[in-house]
Amino acid sequence: MIGLVSDTVCSDKIKKITAALLACLSVMLVLTGLLSADGTVYLTLTTQTSTVNPGDIININVSCDMFDSLSEFGPIEISYDPDQFDFVSVTSADVLSGYDFVIDSTVPGSVSVSADFVEVVDEETGNDVLPFHSDVQTLIFQLSLRARSESSGDTSIRIDSTGTFHKADGSVIASYGTDPLTVNIAHGVSTDATLSSLSIDGITMTPAFDPQVFEYSATVSRDMESIRVNAIPNNLQASVTIDGANYLSSGENIVSVHVLAQDGIRWREYRIFVNRQENYIPEGSGFVDRFGVTYTFLSFPSNLNIPEGFTQTTRTINGYSVPVFAKEGVVSVLVYVYNGTDDPSLYFYNPSSGIATAYRAEGTVVSTGRVLTNTAVPDTVTIPRGFREGSAEINGNTMQGFINRDGDFLTYMSDDSGNSSFYYYDPDTGKFYEFKSVEQTAERVYRNLFYLFITLSVLQSIFIVIVTYIIRRVITNRNNPRPKRV
Repeated sequence: MIGLVSDTVCSDKIKKITAALLACLSVMLVLTGLLSADGTVYLTLTTQTSTVNPGDIININVSCDMFDSLSEFGPIEISYDPDQFDFVSVTSADVLSGYDFVIDSTVPGSVSVSADFVEVVDEETGNDVLPFHSDVQTLIFQLSLRARSESSGDTSIRIDSTGTFHKADGSVIASYGTDPLTVNIAHGVSTDATLSSLSIDGITMTPAFDPQVFEYSATVSRDMESIRVNAIPNNLQASVTIDGANYLSSGENIVSVHVLAQDGIRWREYRIFVNRQENYIPEGSGFVDRFGVTYTFLSFPSNLNIPEGFTQTTRTINGYSVPVFAKEGVVSVLVYVYNGTDDPSLYFYNPSSGIATAYRAEGTVVSTGRVLTNTAVPDTVTIPRGFREGSAEINGNTMQGFINRDGDFLTYMSDDSGNSSFYYYDPDTGKFYEFKSVEQTAERVYRNLFYLFITLSVLQSIFIVIVTYIIRRVITNRNNPRPKRV
């Protein structure tokens, strides 16, 4: 009987302990749910294939389980075995186009990626564009690595650090990385016959390159008889053959890029439909600049001297699609036009200001996103003190300007917005900077105060002399009065 009571008591204790454990577990689950709802971010590494051959490129997706209006994140540090892989590239996700990415791959075996949201305004609505938000798994960026030719076996790719994730309101979101990604580099012959990149020098292809898209289109000007096609295979052991890139005829041309896999069996063909324009310049096309001068577009001659960094493309000017030479970050474009008076030549045209400026290799500079042109100093403008007429060799050209005793070079320039000023050339950076007069206000004030004090001192001395003289005369007259006449 005593044994039965004891068993019953033990059973009750077990039930109570079990209930307490279940209650604790429930509380932990609730707390975990609350923490998760607070915005914890988990980063994962995924890939479409976990087995590659030596020379293959593997694309690794770096994703997070949600993207809660983040204003900045990172640096996310990913490591890999540098004896097994070479770094190829990092590509940011399209949905994060409003973010500036900073990528550091200088240390072999490590990649660091961070991003900041750039506050921009929607041109159509005028409202601020908010940081991207998603409650589902979101691709942040894609890391591309190439298996080295001598690599083999299993290797891991892992997230060493997630950095710091900030929301738009400034709060910090906890972030964690998941398990490493294991990749097997197999000993075998590659069957990959795709490209990792395809482009044409100076020409835009449509659509944007995708290894699984095999037809593209491009338009070139009438004076382009050949194009330079750049094609890199996914596997370095694959062979690439390009046909049809030379001796382009007017109208449509087909450029074929054949990729044969390492096994010598699998192959792919990428085709680019290249349209060489028959009528390079639309009939009657031209524009009127801000000063009322009419310019007519002409075809580019073959012997033009184009500034470094400018590539040929097309732009719509005054409703006409015309060929131009453009450079990223520079508003003005180079056009070949005739103004009805001077010989046809290259002009920098700023569509925003409506200013057209003749391009001269010895007098035109592209600096800090602006086009600066050397011009004569107006009669109303004073040349800075200490400078005399002179010239300087800049980028292989002789530019006229002004030089002082220290060899500093100034030149008077107008930018493509119509503003003019003196500019100083810094030989260390090779750039021009707007020149500010060194005659400082404080110096002028001190000089004027000095002259004032000198003047006051002189006046004070004269006053003292006069007062002294008068006092002495008075004392003398008192001591030696003149006799009065009777």
